[in-house]
Amino acid sequence: MNSGFKAYHPAVNLIFFAGVVVFGIMFLHPLCLVVSLLSAAGFNIALKGKKALKELLYLCPMIAVVTVINALFSHYGVTVLAELPSGNNLTLESIIYGFITGVMLVSVILWFNCYSEIVTADKLMFVIGRRIPAVALIISMALRFVPLYRQRLGEISEAQKGLGKDSHSGKLTERIKNAASQVSILITWSLENAVETSDSMRSRGYGLKGRKPYSRYRMKSSDWTAVAVLAVTYAIIIYAAASGTLKCTYNPYILIPAFTPSAIVTLAAYSVMCLFPLLIDLKEGIKWNRLKSKI
Repeated sequence: MNSGFKAYHPAVNLIFFAGVVVFGIMFLHPLCLVVSLLSAAGFNIALKGKKALKELLYLCPMIAVVTVINALFSHYGVTVLAELPSGNNLTLESIIYGFITGVMLVSVILWFNCYSEIVTADKLMFVIGRRIPAVALIISMALRFVPLYRQRLGEISEAQKGLGKDSHSGKLTERIKNAASQVSILITWSLENAVETSDSMRSRGYGLKGRKPYSRYRMKSSDWTAVAVLAVTYAIIIYAAASGTLKCTYNPYILIPAFTPSAIVTLAAYSVMCLFPLLIDLKEGIKWNRLKSKI
């Protein structure tokens, strides 16, 4: 059942995710990154539950990995902590920037995880299908390829195992041969399915001029309110980016700007943007509990 932010118009969903991803990459202020990471993690948990916690356990070490790699291969900065065996310097700035980059990367991945749960293929097709139907179809099929191919490969593997052609047991040469056979079957199946999909879409008149696709999405007052709120927060954030508010420097030295009234306003707008879907879900939850209490 769709409720809360998931039930909003697809255009609202896309506007939100475009903002949190783009601004999440642009703003490297520590507080902005913390807000983005916690908001993405909280929304991911709200959408997936315990499954999201397992994903977080795999993603958190990525921050340490990015930090170590950046410290070992980037040697900018004026605060030298040690000299590596290669003769290069290990600097505080490279460690801090590596950590910042790792947090930014994990938060963006989490936002894309939320995106995959909220923006389904039919929503994406609805938003861009009328303008660029060919591109919309390609994007929709590309997003579907990974889970579809994994499912098909599992079916092929089980069928081949029943014939005694298991790719996980036996001699190495036999396993390689069986795995190559499974990949060959998968490619053949996928190409055949692509031709069938193309013929099916052509027979339905997909992409023809004047064709009006079925749509069950309509902009409601709540959708327009959400667009207005996001537009205000985006305007504040874009102005801050243009004026250099909350701009941090990590090379060759660390420079984090002091808090000014404009910085506080920008951070508040950034927090509202990141917490927007959680606030909507919280409001819907309170409303639902109030209705249940009246029954």
